[in-house]
Amino acid sequence: MYLMEWLMWLSVVKSDVWLQEHGDDDSSELASKPVEPVYEDLIVAEYERLRAARFDRAQSRGPIYACNNTFLEMRCGGMEEKRGFITMISALFFWLPLLAIEAILATFERDSWKISMAFPLIILVVQGLGSLYIYFKYLFRFTRLESFTSRHLLIRFNRVTRQVYLHRPPSCGGIAVLPWDDIHHEEVPGVNLIVGWYTPYSPLPFPNMVFVGKKSASEAQMKAEWEYIRRYMDEGGLDAVDPPRISSHLPLPWPAFAAQFEALGPYLRHSGPITWFGMLLVSPALVVLGLAHWASLLLCWRPRWPKIIQEAGLPGKPVPPLTTIGDYPPDVRAALLENVHRWVVKPGSPPPRPKRFSLKGRRQNRSR
Repeated sequence: MYLMEWLMWLSVVKSDVWLQEHGDDDSSELASKPVEPVYEDLIVAEYERLRAARFDRAQSRGPIYACNNTFLEMRCGGMEEKRGFITMISALFFWLPLLAIEAILATFERDSWKISMAFPLIILVVQGLGSLYIYFKYLFRFTRLESFTSRHLLIRFNRVTRQVYLHRPPSCGGIAVLPWDDIHHEEVPGVNLIVGWYTPYSPLPFPNMVFVGKKSASEAQMKAEWEYIRRYMDEGGLDAVDPPRISSHLPLPWPAFAAQFEALGPYLRHSGPITWFGMLLVSPALVVLGLAHWASLLLCWRPRWPKIIQEAGLPGKPVPPLTTIGDYPPDVRAALLENVHRWVVKPGSPPPRPKRFSLKGRRQNRSR
């Protein structure tokens, strides 16, 4: 499910006016809010802290699709555990009008034809065709977020070229080649491991952020995931980490049902009988969602890397150039450059904050 990546891409290509019109807040209020400046000294200190971070445990929860001493390929993408909702709703929009028309036609075949039945049939056919028109014109773009697209978002870490490759559909930013040494990572409990590239440590004038691996239930799991990737890239590949379990690119049914429990495992293990009874009650809904998840996988195709990325790191093969703003189509490039002001980094440190007025200190001065 690529909803998060799609929204992040919209945030860098859409204009300020578009974001104000489609924002949750009032447009006039949003326009009056000042943009919080970002200062270079804070970013430098944050990057130095992250580069020096080391953790005792290194373990990947996957899924990992390929791993050797040249590259490590993992799944990325947010809200994977919720995949199937859009496919299920899309199926209702697409199939219900057709099933209704089929039912009416079957009724006409059984009963004798009357001229009075023509008008209801025409109304039903027009409504069904109108629903399909609305679906393909306004809603099919959301279906493409998890069906009729790449089966998974991929991230590939190449320790020979010291690069990271992102495989995303064009609607979510497209394929990107970014430097390993300038990667930024965050551990936020309750979500996936977040890695990104931000100005000025990026060849692109806008941020790139992806969610790596499975959804984690604790910060320790994400730290272990990041340590696994770091040791692989910086300390010797497979000699520095345990060989991972390789997942299949095939649309197998088990991962579709297991994805719903990526972050529920520790919670369920420490829960009482009431929680387990509640899970039993909602199990039919989980089965339906799992079937929709599996259907979305079947409707997608396996992502393929460009040849230059497939051969990156092999002897005698060229190193892929880093992605720059010039690699995007002219219309996309113009939109990205128009919004560069959102990501401008100010030199130096932020000014000191003014001291807050304290009634407590004022009372103490009076008592003296």
